[in-house]
Amino acid sequence: MTLVSEVITAAALARLRHAVTAAAGSAGLTEGALEDFVLAVHELVTNVVRHGGGAGELLLRQDGEVLTCQVTDRGPGLDDVAIRLPAPEEAGHRGLWLAQRLSGALVIDSSPGGVTASVTTRITPRRPTAQGR
Repeated sequence: MTLVSEVITAAALARLRHAVTAAAGSAGLTEGALEDFVLAVHELVTNVVRHGGGAGELLLRQDGEVLTCQVTDRGPGLDDVAIRLPAPEEAGHRGLWLAQRLSGALVIDSSPGGVTASVTTRITPRRPTAQGR
């Protein structure tokens, strides 16, 4: 089921972050898992604006207990997708590393026509509390 389908632009960054937060929260993602997933998505969206031609598409889907956010751009593509933590003195270049660390999985498909990056996370069903029994 599609939860969010939006165009990515620099002017839309804050709105997209709020939309993903609201939709993922409504789907059942909570607390730290919600914050981590939203930050992972935000890193991918920011990469579209900075490195992927400035515009793209965001698609947030839910399949059972799995949320997947696919971010696509029409930039020049990536030559080599090395996901690593750069040296402390190196400015920037932590977005893909963060997206990978903060999500259940990061998948990147690059071609000369652009990049599609997807992050996934699993919604953990809430456990009943002592009061809810």
